[in-house]
Amino acid sequence: MVKPEYISGGSSSGSAVTVARKLVPFSLGTDTAGSGRIPASLHGLVGFKSSLGAWSTKGVVPACASIDCVTAFTHTIEDARMVDSVIRGYDVEDPFSQASAPLTSAKPTRYLVPKKESLRFYGPHAKAFEQAWDESVRVLEELGTPVAYIDTALLSEAASLLYDGPLVAERWAAIGDFIASHPNVAFPVTEKVIRSAKNPAYDAAALFQAQHRLKAIKRQVWEWLGEECVLMMPTNGGTYTREQVRDNPVSANSDMGLYTNHCNLLDLCAIAVPGTTLADGLPFGVTFFAIHESERFIVGAAEAFEQANEPTALLAVCGLHMRGFPLEGQLRTRQAVFKEKAETAPIYKLLKLPGEPAKPGLVKQNEGGNSIEVELWDMPLSEYGSFLGLIKAPLGLGKVVLADGREVNGFICEGSAVEGAEDITESGGWRNALVKDTIQSK
Repeated sequence: MVKPEYISGGSSSGSAVTVARKLVPFSLGTDTAGSGRIPASLHGLVGFKSSLGAWSTKGVVPACASIDCVTAFTHTIEDARMVDSVIRGYDVEDPFSQASAPLTSAKPTRYLVPKKESLRFYGPHAKAFEQAWDESVRVLEELGTPVAYIDTALLSEAASLLYDGPLVAERWAAIGDFIASHPNVAFPVTEKVIRSAKNPAYDAAALFQAQHRLKAIKRQVWEWLGEECVLMMPTNGGTYTREQVRDNPVSANSDMGLYTNHCNLLDLCAIAVPGTTLADGLPFGVTFFAIHESERFIVGAAEAFEQANEPTALLAVCGLHMRGFPLEGQLRTRQAVFKEKAETAPIYKLLKLPGEPAKPGLVKQNEGGNSIEVELWDMPLSEYGSFLGLIKAPLGLGKVVLADGREVNGFICEGSAVEGAEDITESGGWRNALVKDTIQSK
């Protein structure tokens, strides 16, 4: 869904747009403070940022050379791994390059999640972003891996050091000569931020003090994470319209980086992945973080979250696919999950269709009918096609009306099957009908 009134992200948003519009299968962006992850989130993409030095930054116009990274924008985690397999490697011509192991995937042993009071949501859709975050946490909790809740004030403190302290001097080191010799050429807000590095308070002693504090924060955060632990945070806690950013650029950009600015300063790797889409079509995403040596765990976490967060739809079954019956396995092998027992609206006839084995047929009536017991299973949308291929006439999939008014996908039967079939509507359901047959046979 195209919404041109909203921002498209940070400084690498052009790269994200080309992938989102499917002009290219992947693109690269730079990522010093989150501009390779926030645009991914705002376009429903994957944004993978390796550990510092794993990808060469040779040729990148520096922002903060010691923490600059290159990010891949892709539609899938698999594509991000493919891009990584080509780019990853030690570059003798890049002084910041480091040798690193090939990127693999592994399941984390524990997740960390910010305590709710540690987070702030913002912008015109703050409430919707908060609800999407709550849903993402629920999805994570249901993965079955232990989840611990932490106060992320240390991460916020580290993030503030990037722009609101003497570390901004590295930006001046990168392009200060150009700014000084070409006043008023750069975008005004950008120039203002970079020139803040000339603040007399930001002397060498202040810079070392900031670096020492950052070192202490890094040690604490790395102790939290350990080798097999992953932190999940919102990629961004909201978004803004272009007009809102134009009116208040510094504050809006600070908000957008709340949950990304800490990453490179603390030498963390990260992968941003899509989460729940908001009701009005705006994407929401989360990011998984881990320490330098644990890239495989953010990949494993992202894959597990993606699978658990895959769009699903309820399926009503009324016979051989119910729990304990012969075809239950066809649902289980398609990652379908039993949700609840339910009843149809009182507008159906239930037939016992001839054949071996016998199976039920649910036929909607124009007049009369009864409520029939069904089971509701949640099945990934991607599995519906292969499941439909298993169903033989006179059965098929259509819409089934439930007693509470919901319409869900479910098994229905062609009206032509009525002739020659036994009417078992009064039993109220296939399970009851079989029990009745068993009693009568005795």
